Amino acid sequence: MNQKFIITGAPGTGKTSIINELKKRGFSISKEISREIIADELKQGGDVLPWKNLKAFSERVALLRKTQFDNAPENKLHFFDRSIIDVFAYMKLDKICSKSLELQLGETQYATTVFYTPIWKEIYKNDEERKENIEQANKIEDNLINTYTSTGYKLFKIPKDSIKNRVDFILSKI
Repeated sequence: MNQKFIITGAPGTGKTSIINELKKRGFSISKEISREIIADELKQGGDVLPWKNLKAFSERVALLRKTQFDNAPENKLHFFDRSIIDVFAYMKLDKICSKSLELQLGETQYATTVFYTPIWKEIYKNDEERKENIEQANKIEDNLINTYTSTGYKLFKIPKDSIKNRVDFILSKI
């Protein structure tokens, strides 16, 4: 049984908090890398940023997510804060998909059960690395849901609840 589970969702919906709780509970995890890339680029004055060069940014994220996938343990539960499929969804939304990314999708098979965090206005906030407004976040959520379902994944909506209860929900569905 494939034990590589994805937690996806629009920006600012609590994915990282869930991943951190899973790690605290002793599970193997792969952290979100987009914010790290953005922070590094801002610090260096670079332009591999989603609002400056989305294609280059997406390609870098895809490469690093493929590395995360390849390095994840084979025979134990592992949780990803987003996946290559997210990159594909974002690129589709902006009509900049690449053939190399489509090939990477075929090389990465995650568990077919995917968990997503719905838009939650009460916890959503912008910062230096998260520039999307709530309307853009809604479009991203719709596109993520469509992309995951059209590629054969079954989505489970994580309830808007405490981090503990959200993680308990995920674990109850595995």
